[in-house]
Amino acid sequence: MAEGSARRRGLRALARELRLGDGCVDNGLLDTAFTHDSYASEHSGRGAISNERLEFLGDALLGAVVAHALYLQHPEKAEGTLSRMRAALVSRAALAQTARRLRVAPLLRLGRGETAAGGAQRPSILAAAFEAIVGAVYLSEGLEPARRFIERSHLAHAGASETKDPKTALQEYAQAKFKKAPHYAMTAQSGPPHARVFTVTVSVAGRTVGSGDGASLKQAESAAAREALVTLRGGSRPDVR
Repeated sequence: MAEGSARRRGLRALARELRLGDGCVDNGLLDTAFTHDSYASEHSGRGAISNERLEFLGDALLGAVVAHALYLQHPEKAEGTLSRMRAALVSRAALAQTARRLRVAPLLRLGRGETAAGGAQRPSILAAAFEAIVGAVYLSEGLEPARRFIERSHLAHAGASETKDPKTALQEYAQAKFKKAPHYAMTAQSGPPHARVFTVTVSVAGRTVGSGDGASLKQAESAAAREALVTLRGGSRPDVR
């Protein structure tokens, strides 16, 4: 973990690299964007603030900006297709891939347990950090700079939007490349009976390549398939737990 002056230099370098406005994003907000709840809990007495609120804001902004971009770029697409394309572009897997490309992991502030567990490479933590960065850009500089940042840092590199159902797309990709069908397995379920959350992993040719959560097994499998497609098409192997 980068700390002290080295950390501040790293944050400034990232801000310059991402061309975040004339004076760059507010340093305090940008620092908060990299602060996981586990670190904030351990350092609450020192004023550490979790990135969860910035993540909430960035998530909403990403959804709106991506939806607007797709609406303009694909006038021939129906609502259902646009929804699937948006879901692929704002998925945990897609956002984590962008965070990896931006070298977010070394700047994350994690609690001791999360650090020991390799949390800096976990897709959910990386995706949340990128959403928090978006929130920080918006609060520092406004909507238009935030929109440009999303388009430059994420949409320009996200690749072709997935218009098929993720499970269908993964099935076709796995059969074509590996001559093997994907295998899904439910690995956990949590929450009360009326609000159950399922966790599913998917493997191809004996390798676990994706995981996903959902309110139903179908949703969890779709999320896992979406992450697997990113992994198999060139992203890093996800940290499946």
